[in-house]
Order: sequence, then C-alpha cells, then structure tokens
Amino acid sequence: MTRKRTPSRSKKIAALVLGIGALSGAIALTTGAGFASQTGSPGAVTTADTGTPGSFRAPVRHGVQIYGCTRQPDGTFAFTQHDVRAALKGGIKHSFVSPDAGPPQWIAPDGSAVTGKIISRTPNGQGNIPELELTATQSGRPTGKLATVTTVRRLDTRGGVAPTGSCDPATQPTVKVPYSAVYEFVSAPGHASSSTPTPPGN
Repeated sequence: MTRKRTPSRSKKIAALVLGIGALSGAIALTTGAGFASQTGSPGAVTTADTGTPGSFRAPVRHGVQIYGCTRQPDGTFAFTQHDVRAALKGGIKHSFVSPDAGPPQWIAPDGSAVTGKIISRTPNGQGNIPELELTATQSGRPTGKLATVTTVRRLDTRGGVAPTGSCDPATQPTVKVPYSAVYEFVSAPGHASSSTPTPPGN
C-alpha cells in the first residue's frame, strides 16, 4: 500500500533541502576566503606578516651583507662591515646611506623611508648575523608605508657572517655573503603606517 505524502511532511523535506544548500554555500564562502587570505597578491605585505600590534613584517627576498678588507689596529687585514644590499617583500630596498659609515636605510616604493640606529643586538646562533633592534628616523616622504615607523627589528637571521681570518685588499677588496632575515617595522602607538610599508647596523 502506498503512503500518501502529507503537506506537512512535504514542507519539512523542503526545509531540510534548503538548509543543506545554505550550509554548503557557507562552507564554500569560508574556504574561498581562507584561500584568498593565504595567497594574497604577489609582493604584498599581508596580515600573516604582522607581528607586534601597529607593525608589519617584510622578509628578505634577496640579500647580501657586504664586507670590506680593511686594515686593523695591529696592522693586519680583516673583513669588516662595508654595506648591505637587500630587497624586501613589498618592494622595500635596504642599504647603507654611505658605505662603511652608514647608517642603514629602508626605502619603500612610495618614497617613504627611514634610517636606523642600533639600540640592541641579540646573538642568533653560530653562522648567523645577530638580531637587531634599531630606533628609526624619518628620511623620506611624510606619507606612505614607512612614514610612521619608529622602530625597526631584524629578526630570524640566517647566514651573512663575515669571513674569518686575514684578507688581501689587493686581491679581494670586498666580499658579499648571502643572508636572510625578517624585518619588522613598528609604528608609534595610534599611528599605523599609511598605504597611500653607533657602528652602522644592517
């Protein structure tokens, strides 16, 4: 015997189908948003790079520490800091304002820029240059990615250490040592960066 489908039963089935469809749509939206937040746009600094509140992080894409063969007080020659050249995520360029003398500088594509002065060094293992904290001084446009930055931190350093032993300035005046690091740019409280990004440190 065939059972008749009552109106109330039909309404319940319809409601159940609608509920399943809505849940599937919500899952698809959530998954899509999660994927988009992980991929971001090429070269952009995303929320995943954020460290300290009011800051952003930019890892080194390509970087070298540059050392010059210089005469030491005892008359020998050894490699000492000469310059640095690095391209950071987001198009930020890192170098010394003047070779040997410094100070280190970071320049964003929008023209905002800062120079830095070391206030602390933290060893980060054998074969790695130390982590640094530097006070930042504005040196570029008054608006932009770096326009409100007051502190720069060099974190998660790998490589970049100067060769040990003596050197000959006639045969090898400078040497470039690859390195990687993550630079954190911290703005003063209440002044988030705009998107309109001592011995010389690096």
